[in-house]
Amino acid sequence: MTDTANQPFEALIFDLDGTLIDSAPDVRASVNRVLAGLGRRELTLEETKDMVGWGGRVLIVKALALTGNAGTDEDIDKGLEGFLSTYAAHPADHTYVFPGVIQALEVFRSAGVKLGICTNKPTATTPPVLQALGLDGFFDVISCGDAVPHKKPDGRHIELVVEQLGATIETAAMVGDSESDITAAINAGVKSVAVTFGYAHVPVGELGADALIDHFDDLGAALVKISGTR
Repeated sequence: MTDTANQPFEALIFDLDGTLIDSAPDVRASVNRVLAGLGRRELTLEETKDMVGWGGRVLIVKALALTGNAGTDEDIDKGLEGFLSTYAAHPADHTYVFPGVIQALEVFRSAGVKLGICTNKPTATTPPVLQALGLDGFFDVISCGDAVPHKKPDGRHIELVVEQLGATIETAAMVGDSESDITAAINAGVKSVAVTFGYAHVPVGELGADALIDHFDDLGAALVKISGTR
């Protein structure tokens, strides 16, 4: 279990989908409502997991391409609008917080660690999801991919969150689950931890993270290890 004492980092930055929460079922349901309106087949859960991580627009582009005609820019715009609307209305019907997350966040907050979210999830859907799951009170900064000039895997997304948290590259760490998270951390020069239970599109061990964890109970020890302290 994460210890309150001797936290090695001043700030921790978390990805959201696949890291803190298993949101793929609700993402799938919302995309499928859009596809049904177009007379197209549903996506499977595994297909949906393969599409998440790059933001809402890319999700719609991939979903349209997989289920028929790729569509025009107007089709994509309408699909994205429909997706954001239905997802905001159903933010957490089937979504849950991964085991150990709440306890870990409580420990970090009580220890005075600054917490941020760096996600490619859209601004329209991120707050409703966090509120529905009781996570909205933990974070000092919430940065969504459609609200910044450079989103993950661009390291400048993480750099921006580090700055907003009042930390430095040396005193912050990133926790994520996929290529965009760990690549962004590497590009920013920030230490990183990858969870093994998320939506990575390659074997997690190939992401290049400084540490891997199978459960959030292991995060505290992993952070101590990668900080170079014992």
